[in-house]
Amino acid sequence: MFRLIRPTLVFIALAASLYFTGCKSMGGGSPAGQAQVTVTGVLEPQIETKAEEVFERHGFDFKGSGDGRMDFERAGGLMGNILYGNWQENDVTTRVTLFIIQKDPTTFALRARSIAVRHTFGADSDTELFDVQGARYKVILDKIAKELREENAAR
Repeated sequence: MFRLIRPTLVFIALAASLYFTGCKSMGGGSPAGQAQVTVTGVLEPQIETKAEEVFERHGFDFKGSGDGRMDFERAGGLMGNILYGNWQENDVTTRVTLFIIQKDPTTFALRARSIAVRHTFGADSDTELFDVQGARYKVILDKIAKELREENAAR
């Protein structure tokens, strides 16, 4: 029996170390750990509409917006659930906040901050587990910027 338990424990430890090494950011939400892109020649409502479309295509649900930010969520992965969640239900999610920072009337910086969140049933708020490296979301921000450029060029 020990011959089965030991390899399983080694596998879990290795998977957990890979998960945290690749996903955790010690930046605490600092700009160095966040994805960022600049878009020009657009208005904030255009960015909001396009961001909602692109995040939805990547499996995120729109959760709300206001004060230059938009929030999106999607179910977390298996490893997060094993380490932090309820093994019977998926209560760990990835929450991405898109910050829309106006530089001038038609130029904006888009910055993404993402965190793993455990839904705490019966509590007043969810538990923020750790920052997920925001650079993972650079692909999404690049798609938002590219599609906005293409739409403006077609006009």
